[in-house]
Amino acid sequence: MPRVQRRRSFALALPRCLPVIVPDVRVLTFPIAVFGAVALVACAKVSLPPQVDVAEIQPSGRAAKPPDCNMPVLRSDPATDFRRVAIIDATANTFENEGDLLPAVQRAACGTGADAIVITKSKAQTSEGLVGYYLGAYAIVYGKVSPSVVEGGATSSR
Repeated sequence: MPRVQRRRSFALALPRCLPVIVPDVRVLTFPIAVFGAVALVACAKVSLPPQVDVAEIQPSGRAAKPPDCNMPVLRSDPATDFRRVAIIDATANTFENEGDLLPAVQRAACGTGADAIVITKSKAQTSEGLVGYYLGAYAIVYGKVSPSVVEGGATSSR
């Protein structure tokens, strides 16, 4: 005798009042799918480019270098004579870190004609005005103050 296969069906145990509220459960699938898509988009990583501000302290006396110049990064003042020529502040969102901000800071320092940058502050922070990563530095030029720079601005060497 041939075997007859039965079709199995599953019933969803729903409260009796649900048909009054929602006559067809399939009506709920679209809003749930839309809500899930919105939740995924809201949780996605949004990465904005870093914002870099440069404030000139004194003229460097040198021409600007190309944006991709080789700019050394120091963590403390060098032992040789130098001049601070610019203050560089960079900020980015919370998903960034120092490694993500450093190329933008180096490009900004190249534009000042500096020989190197000295990192003064590098930290993730949350405050009223900023939620994200902050990197503070100054651009330096090696050597003593030249006479042409004395005429143009400040003359401090350290």
